[in-house]
Amino acid sequence: QTGAIYVAGLWMHGVLDGKTGRWVEGITKDSTRWIHQWHAKGSQPGLGVKETSQFLITKSLDDGQTWSEPINITAQTKHPEWWLFAPAPGHGITLKDGTLVFPTQGRDKEGLPFSNITYSKDGGNTWVTSRPAYHNTTECMAVELSNGDIMLNMRDNRNHGNKEVNGRRICVTSDLGETWTEHPTSRKALVEPTCMASLHRHTYRHKGVEKSVLLFCNPESYNSRDHMTLKISFDDGRTWSADRKILLDEYGSFGYSCITSVDESTIGVFYESSQAQMAFQQVKLEELIGK
Repeated sequence: QTGAIYVAGLWMHGVLDGKTGRWVEGITKDSTRWIHQWHAKGSQPGLGVKETSQFLITKSLDDGQTWSEPINITAQTKHPEWWLFAPAPGHGITLKDGTLVFPTQGRDKEGLPFSNITYSKDGGNTWVTSRPAYHNTTECMAVELSNGDIMLNMRDNRNHGNKEVNGRRICVTSDLGETWTEHPTSRKALVEPTCMASLHRHTYRHKGVEKSVLLFCNPESYNSRDHMTLKISFDDGRTWSADRKILLDEYGSFGYSCITSVDESTIGVFYESSQAQMAFQQVKLEELIGK
């Protein structure tokens, strides 16, 4: 929908106390019974607020000054047998045909993590969940490729501390996630310590010709969340230029990030840094592509 900003989030109504088996409501930041939805039975099969984490979405028509009341889309999107279904960190995208796409993640009927997408073709009124792109993957981000396909770049649990075989899991779909194909660069190109990473397409004009690049940011390490690095691909993610990257932060942090286009010549990176919980840094595009 033109001019609308959509935000998706996860909400937990309460938790099941593992010791007593009782449901505990009214959870606040001061509660002692919090449990993470990715662990144990923090979220369970079903759709109700006392069974599973709830998928909420809200929108703004005035650049974030005001927001609509949250709409619960759990029943639209979550398979009842899944243990969890949730939006992924980072931003969604709008395809050339206007389709809204959120990168999403969950736990299947066995509790195993997966990554996928959730999309709307009617301006956010209804939402559809795709098939999983891959299993034992979690947080992910999506971009539309030049040919209209969607590339999903995923955090892969197999990478943690693995120096011999390490790289982001990459899959591509041409039918909104009905089928997925693993990309040639999958687990070969973008090293990670098993952490969230951000992916973004930036469009600009050079000598009157419209061009675009893919930008990727994460801790460039196989075992620790440090060396937060911004990288660039000139060929839809088939290669990532080793000599065209910028080290944003050498030291350790939580390692999450989100990339945006400030304007044609400027990239913005919002990330967790070693110096502050959150930092926003602007990078001139020519620092990555040259003059």
